[in-house]
This record gives sequence, C-alpha cells and structure tokens, in this order.
Amino acid sequence: MPATFAVGQITINHSHLPNEGDILYRRQATLLSNVDLEATGPNYTWNFGDDIIELGPLDNGTECSDLSNTSLFTQIYFNNPFNPQYDSDFGLGFTLIDLGFITVEDAYQVYKNSGNVYAITGVAATVSELPISSIYDDRDILYNLPLTYPASGSSHSVLELELPTIGYFGTDQNRTYECDGWGVLNIAGQSFDVLRVKSQLVGYDTLSTSAGPFPLGFQIPKDITTYQWLSTEFKVPVLEIISTVGVFGQAQITASTADIGVGVSESSTDLWSVYPIPTEVELIVPGEHANSHYTILNSNGQLLEKATLSHNRIDVSRLASGVYIIQLSNSNKSQQARFVKL
Repeated sequence: MPATFAVGQITINHSHLPNEGDILYRRQATLLSNVDLEATGPNYTWNFGDDIIELGPLDNGTECSDLSNTSLFTQIYFNNPFNPQYDSDFGLGFTLIDLGFITVEDAYQVYKNSGNVYAITGVAATVSELPISSIYDDRDILYNLPLTYPASGSSHSVLELELPTIGYFGTDQNRTYECDGWGVLNIAGQSFDVLRVKSQLVGYDTLSTSAGPFPLGFQIPKDITTYQWLSTEFKVPVLEIISTVGVFGQAQITASTADIGVGVSESSTDLWSVYPIPTEVELIVPGEHANSHYTILNSNGQLLEKATLSHNRIDVSRLASGVYIIQLSNSNKSQQARFVKL
C-alpha cells in the first residue's frame, strides 16, 4: 500500500554501482507467498516481511575484475580509450555455455560504468587456451545515469562469438527498463530508501557446435523480467526478483538480496568491524571486550569455532579461503561482522 509519510527520493549514480575492485555479496532469497510485483509508484512502501520472503546464506562474493589483467586481445576491445563507447571498467565472471560436454574457461561479461551509462559491452573468455572476445552491437544498456524517477530506456544488442574447436555462439536481444517507483523498502526488519526499476530482456541465443558425438544446433528464446530495488547503501540491489519464462512457457521466479545482516535480533545487535579485511593470518578486534566470547560461522551459518577472546586477536590462518561471520557476545549484548579470509 502507498506510504502515508514523505521520504526523499534518491538518485543512483556511478558511485552507487559496481566498479573495478569491488566484491559483490548477495544472499539468495525465497519468496514464501505470491507478491504483486507490479505494485509501485511515487512515495511507495514495499513490505517484504518474514511471511513473504526468507533470506538465505551469504554467498562467497563476486569480484569486479581488473581488465588490465586480461589478454592483450581482450584489452584491444574493452580497455581502449580510442574506442570510448566500449572502453569498459571491469569484468564479472559468468557461465557462457554449460552443456556438459562443452566447457569454456574464464568467461566474463564486461561492464562499463562511466560515460553516463551502466551497460554490458561484451564478453571475453578462454576456449581451448585461446582468448576470445566480442562486443555487443549496440551496448546492452542497463541504466542511463544518473538514474532517478521517472526514467526509462531501451537498447537492441547483438553479439556473435566464434568458439574455437566448438562452433558459434550468438545472441540477439531487446532490453527495456523503467524506473517506475520510489519510496521505502521494508525487509528483514530494516528499511531502505530505494528506486524501483523494472526491466525486460527479450530475444534468443543461438549455439551451433560440432563438439561431442553429434553436430548440434540450438536457438533458445529468452524472456526475462527483472524487478530491482536500488539504494545508495549497496553496490547491488537491496532486493532483486527475476522471472524467467522457459522454453515451454513456464515462469521460474528467483530472488536475491544485498548483504543484509540477519540472524541476530536487531534490538540486541550493534554493527562493528574487525581488521584487516581481507586477512591471511589473524583478525584484530578493536575496543575493550573483557569476558567476551566469539564464534565464527561460515556463509551457510554453520558454527566452525567458539572460544573466549584473548588479547583482541584471533588466529584465522587455519580457515579455508572464503567469507565468514564472526559474532562477539557477553552478558550485555551481541555483535557480528563479516570478514574475508584469503
């Protein structure tokens, strides 16, 4: 239902979106009941309580990779100031092809977060130890920036990629987006000022291959509607719900959130920090914490260690690389923080 109080509309710009060096953390989420995803507007309140959405574990994070570390072939496409439309900022790992008998390594979607757009400019990968790259013609524009309410846009993009020893991959797609609301999102006992963006991606992917026992050719339609609630507090949407229409016309709904702290009641929890992050050997816990106990959990919430804090330092060298949660508690309160072990 619409909000009954006034809030300030926000503006999303380049600094609020992913860029080189960022590590993006998300929680998978499950919708527990039907939601009217078309309900939106100015000064609106979206309520996603515990009866509507269940937040899952934190993932291991996805790095926005530095393009200067990619092959020279890729940099000619995407790290070239003489081609400003495609002079891009980072790459995100993704699955280009997954058909069991076909494997593609080090696949990245390449993003541009500059020049008044946030867009996917192309893909880069390694196939049979050979670097390959291709641009979208035109760019797949996710948002024109700065983004505020109301706003809309569209783009048509085509990509063709020759896959050595495998065959051909191509995509032809139309994207439309609309910033169709602003207001407050209530989720996990917290409130966020947000812009709501609905986007639709319609088109098809084409794959032909002679790999495997028989020559194969596919044309796979795609029809994807994405609902995003964007804030200035996270590099990823506070909430994202994706509806994907499959080959046989059946929609699959998936959801994820930003790294919203869950698991400890808000009334008894203070946010705090430990350092260094990331760390290889030890964590340093700032402040006075006499008679405090700590627990370390993995990103799935499983208890790994429980002990008494000694000298404000915790040895984490035995932990595997990944993302962890540390909780500190005494008779008065409980605190938690996230850290990354290299």
